[in-house]
Amino acid sequence: MSNWIYPDFEFKPKRPLFLCIMSNTDTGKIPGISAAGTTPYLTDYTPGGDAELVETNKIMTMPELPEAPGGSPTPAIVTKAALNLSGIPSLFVASGLRVKPAIPYMEIGGSPGHDIRKESAVEGVEGIYQRAELAGKKLAKLSDCVFIGESIAGGTTTALAVLKALGYDANVSSSFATNPVELKQKVVAEAMKRAGISLGGFKNDPLRAVAEMGDPMMPCALGLMKGLKGAKVVMSGGTQMATVLALAKALDIEGDICIATTKYIDDDKSASFRKIVEETGRPYYFSDPGLERSKIPPVQIYAQGYVKEGVGMGGAVLAASLYGVTQAEIVEEADRVLMTVELPKK
Repeated sequence: MSNWIYPDFEFKPKRPLFLCIMSNTDTGKIPGISAAGTTPYLTDYTPGGDAELVETNKIMTMPELPEAPGGSPTPAIVTKAALNLSGIPSLFVASGLRVKPAIPYMEIGGSPGHDIRKESAVEGVEGIYQRAELAGKKLAKLSDCVFIGESIAGGTTTALAVLKALGYDANVSSSFATNPVELKQKVVAEAMKRAGISLGGFKNDPLRAVAEMGDPMMPCALGLMKGLKGAKVVMSGGTQMATVLALAKALDIEGDICIATTKYIDDDKSASFRKIVEETGRPYYFSDPGLERSKIPPVQIYAQGYVKEGVGMGGAVLAASLYGVTQAEIVEEADRVLMTVELPKK
């Protein structure tokens, strides 16, 4: 096994599938919360833009390439590179998605998430959970290992709110190089006040925690995870997917479940990735995409803590490594993807 995936991932799937959940939350439109889009308005378009890039190497419904305000491109370029090189099939899943992508995808339904400071976060949580479980049962017959990523702007803030509601004293990561910890904590404090709870207020009612404090990605991920029993499930992401694992523990969801993310999340001292996952009892894995070796400066700065994770990047890179793809190939292909992606004609 390569030294850029750690610890060793000892299972080589025969029928792998990369799956990515696309969702929106109005919490992501709070100024300064998310770097998943150059403006708060564009965060509605980011998930669909990510999906279009991965599936077609074109951006069709978004007016520009999904990128952070500082110019770092979406991590979808790395996910696309890993899937190109490995040949692993992909499927995008919509749950509470406002702007639909111009590609084939699976629709779980649900409404976009609300601003958690002002009202309950997610409508119809039980329905999303049940429909996703049904989808997971179908996918378990088609794949022996499903890597589940996410694309939702503002998702680390809703993750923090859910962690607090479950009783976890932990911090989440950020797509910004400097984590806006105080802003996130302020937003979460306002949401907890609105919901009338303190730390651990929903620890015995995890779906209520999602309904009040979370986002539409969470019940979809939980339902898929439950339905995929019998297949190996690799949650692919940082502190957002770690939060899903915390919810799964509270719901007693069983199965061969682990989490994979990037070394950039592990290096983030402002967040508590390992602490959260260790409390859930699930194994974790890290991949090092080696983006400091990129020939493109906005990609190089991933290694300095910008963006860090998203669109299942860490899991996709780990999956590609299982089929002999090297770190150098990932970097070269990510650069090629970025330089060749087709943007909408003005």
